[in-house]
Amino acid sequence: MKVSKDSHLKWNIKTHDKLAKKYELIHGEIYNEYEQARLERQLASAIAQINSVGKNKVALDFGCGAGNLTKHLTNLGLDVIATDVSIGFLNLVGSKAHPQEVKTIQLNGYDLSNISNESVDMVATYSVLHHIPDYIGILHEFMRVLKKGGVVYIDHEHSDEFWEKSEVYKEFQLEMKKYIPFDFSKYLVVTNYYDWIIRRFFNSRYHREGDIHVFHDNHIVWEKIKSNLIEAGGEVVISKNYLLFRRNFNMAIYEKYKEKTTDMHVLVLRKK
Repeated sequence: MKVSKDSHLKWNIKTHDKLAKKYELIHGEIYNEYEQARLERQLASAIAQINSVGKNKVALDFGCGAGNLTKHLTNLGLDVIATDVSIGFLNLVGSKAHPQEVKTIQLNGYDLSNISNESVDMVATYSVLHHIPDYIGILHEFMRVLKKGGVVYIDHEHSDEFWEKSEVYKEFQLEMKKYIPFDFSKYLVVTNYYDWIIRRFFNSRYHREGDIHVFHDNHIVWEKIKSNLIEAGGEVVISKNYLLFRRNFNMAIYEKYKEKTTDMHVLVLRKK
């Protein structure tokens, strides 16, 4: 059964509107002290690369979700335009107190047509691009709205090493798994079987959170991202892999492997 892009978008919005208030609770791979500290440091390094004209710097938080990036960006002194397809998320972000100005704008799910050319000093996105089927197309929109000297920040997307599944990474996963308790509770929820068996049978793209994903391999290609951004007038200033820390991880094992293997990548590129 084929499902239109519009149907995916409507499902995505509806489901994330429902999840907005509990998003932080269910995403332990994002909301833990270790990852939040790493993110703040990395954003500070990216902001230091901005050399656009103007005193007050403005960042576009693309796919803001519950406001993770918006919080850090305002703490680091930037005004923020928080954007998302979900009104539930935008209302949540707008209801929070921030040290800098925060404006919320609903995205149409296709482009940034409601954002002016060369109007922001930074476009930041975290764990979002793999939800955008035309992720290459949106990169050109990033560059369009970005001022000269501004930066594009892309973070929390799987590295090539993650997909290659190196022996060291497999070893890390097996060792960490010993310390993570098995979650039996998900097998006691009747609706899970409906989602896993029936809905996925009719629609292989179905995801419980309503996510629109890059298919068929469900991941972005970093070389395509870099080459397209460079072609659009950018220069890479930061490009590195890292090992993600999750809420239920054993810290000793993580420390043992964090310099040996990776599963995430962060890219910062400045517009010439």
